[in-house]
Amino acid sequence: MFDFDVMRRKGSGSKASAVPHSSSLLTPHSSLLTPHSSLLTPHSSQLLSHFLSAIAPEQPKRIVLCMSYLVLARRWRPQKFSDLVGQNVVVRTLKNALSSGNMAHAYLLCGIRGVGKTTIARLMAMAVNCQVPVDGEPCGVCSACAGIASGSNLDVQEMDAASHTGVDDVREILDGVRYPPTTLKTKVYIIDEAHMLSKSAFNALLKTLEEPPERVLFILATTESDKLPITVRSRCQRFDLRRLAQQEISDYLAHVFGAESIAADSDAIAAIARAADGSVRDALSLAERVLAFSNEHLTLVDVQAALGMVGSELVCSLSHALFSGDAGRAIEVLRAATGRGFVPRTLLLELSRLWHQLACLQVDETLLGSEVEADHRAWLQLNAAALSSQALDLRYQVLISGIRDLFVVDERMGAEMLLMRLCGLNAISAVEPSTLEGPAIATVTRAAPSAPMPPAAAPITSAPIVDSPKPAPVPEPEIQAAVEAEPVISPQHQEPDLPLHDQAEPVSKTFSGWQETIEAFGAVKPGVSAMLDHVICVEFSGKVRLALSKHQERMISVADRRAFAEWLGREVFWESQKDHEGESLSQERDRQARAEKERLRQGAERDPHVGALMQEMDAQLVKVLPAGVESED
Repeated sequence: MFDFDVMRRKGSGSKASAVPHSSSLLTPHSSLLTPHSSLLTPHSSQLLSHFLSAIAPEQPKRIVLCMSYLVLARRWRPQKFSDLVGQNVVVRTLKNALSSGNMAHAYLLCGIRGVGKTTIARLMAMAVNCQVPVDGEPCGVCSACAGIASGSNLDVQEMDAASHTGVDDVREILDGVRYPPTTLKTKVYIIDEAHMLSKSAFNALLKTLEEPPERVLFILATTESDKLPITVRSRCQRFDLRRLAQQEISDYLAHVFGAESIAADSDAIAAIARAADGSVRDALSLAERVLAFSNEHLTLVDVQAALGMVGSELVCSLSHALFSGDAGRAIEVLRAATGRGFVPRTLLLELSRLWHQLACLQVDETLLGSEVEADHRAWLQLNAAALSSQALDLRYQVLISGIRDLFVVDERMGAEMLLMRLCGLNAISAVEPSTLEGPAIATVTRAAPSAPMPPAAAPITSAPIVDSPKPAPVPEPEIQAAVEAEPVISPQHQEPDLPLHDQAEPVSKTFSGWQETIEAFGAVKPGVSAMLDHVICVEFSGKVRLALSKHQERMISVADRRAFAEWLGREVFWESQKDHEGESLSQERDRQARAEKERLRQGAERDPHVGALMQEMDAQLVKVLPAGVESED
């Protein structure tokens, strides 16, 4: 809205003049026009001057000029294929088809909301009818492009299938298809939200969609392609528009904010891009909402307040309380968040995202990417060693299962019970600092029975160890007699995963090879033995050298490594697998099984009786089993 003063000087024949109060009509935040247009054209300025001269009286008056406001999503709608973001494959394919003239008669554009389906359909309509196209790009200035862009050309019709679902609406299209275009080269029918058409409407469209008249192009756009009949999908050339990555949306928002002269922090832009969930239009709409909240310098706090997003400090505080086993503190954080208007389910989903990032950091820091906020990254790096990957996975699974159950009970009550359940996990899976070395450094585990075990292995400290100076507790008299009569065996309830079953055996065990060692250790700790079965044994002699992959280095904890070395009675060197070649026991068994299967097959193919049967019955050899083995099929 702009104000103009209309003045006429007394005693002079000069015409009235329209002078705006502001020295500049187009301010940096002006959103009245598209980025490629001006506020008033020379022709409109001349008409406005004549109008003011005709109506202005002797005394000055003020006339208010109102212009419609265009949101960012409409102002920045792409006018050319090159303006589209994140759809390079689709754009390249369509431009090549347009420039070569090899256009199909029907296209199906699929994808989530706000990725460019309708925009591409309109650009295709402009490109096929443009008078001076350049390599498949519409010029945007000829009469055909201008008419299509403004929606005034009747040869390009766009139907919203969400509000025109019936067969009668499709019949209107079919009635107009048989007539040639009036002003353009090709008639274009754009059917948006095509999956909303009824079954009868689809059936009425089938024949025309398969063999339309010459100079007719159909373009269907949908967000749910699986709801379209297969008969419709098979008649169209399909393009799946991909969901944009968070970094792509962040870069595009930075470009838009720069062109609009809007100052914004990178963390604020990343938060908007994450909330957009792959949609460019959603990103621009959310940015418009944040701008209405704070039209100066956009910060992360502004974005979180305007969009109702859960702050990182709240999620990190909740996670810290859960890792500490403080159920009271965790429930206080939840109730304070719900008092501020946050939904418990949203808070728990943000907690799952934080733990997912923590798991990614434990595997490889590069998996985090650049979209993680700075404060989140600092917290993750500080707490990456707080618990093992198994303990984190256990908590994550309980969290996800609890989020699914929130629909069954009251959401707040269910969320509080879930937090108490997560705090209770510390009794069976304690959160302790991890001392696991990095994967690039070869670690050595020595047999040291008297060395103190880490806190994570607390269950085994109650059992007697060979060189432990602590005396065993004195049993009751009736129990003592039973102990003297039978050999001492560690109680099973005290050591669910204890590798030391028989303390009377010598410390050093003699095994002829790695396979025999794994088989014996499998009777002691089956879980660790199963993981060692996939480890490459580089050397097995007075010392043992094992090559682990990056995943195995994370899964086999320090306590398990020390327990295995103590049980074996040898030095065990844990090295990186990237520095060694070879095969594990499981890989060796797979190779031998494949070789045996191939040997049996070749023997059967050389057998004359089998060959005669195959020739007589026109059969094929599918599977060969050893004698006495039944097929599982």
